[in-house]
Amino acid sequence: MTIYREKLDLRERTGDHTHNVTIASTIALEANKRRTGATFVNDSDAVIYLRLGQDAALNTGIRLNSAGGSYEINKTNLYKGDVTAIHGGAGNKVLCIIELESDYRLNEE
Repeated sequence: MTIYREKLDLRERTGDHTHNVTIASTIALEANKRRTGATFVNDSDAVIYLRLGQDAALNTGIRLNSAGGSYEINKTNLYKGDVTAIHGGAGNKVLCIIELESDYRLNEE
């Protein structure tokens, strides 16, 4: 029996996807098969609602309170699809988003 061993290199990166949320459902974070985590922080004066894989709607889904409400995607609740957002106030509201990605590749030595 032959055992093949390849040296793998873990490549990780983060991306800032800060997004302006409106009163209409919009994709705040697009699907990503390499996603290993994401953090969403509401940096506005209005409540923001997130939905996973479907259109966002007021008073449904994941509620992010104003002035710092947050939600995290991590290895215990890993979701790699679209995340949508909406708010019920006036004007654009800022949703700070950081996404983490990991990818294993053959180490080229």
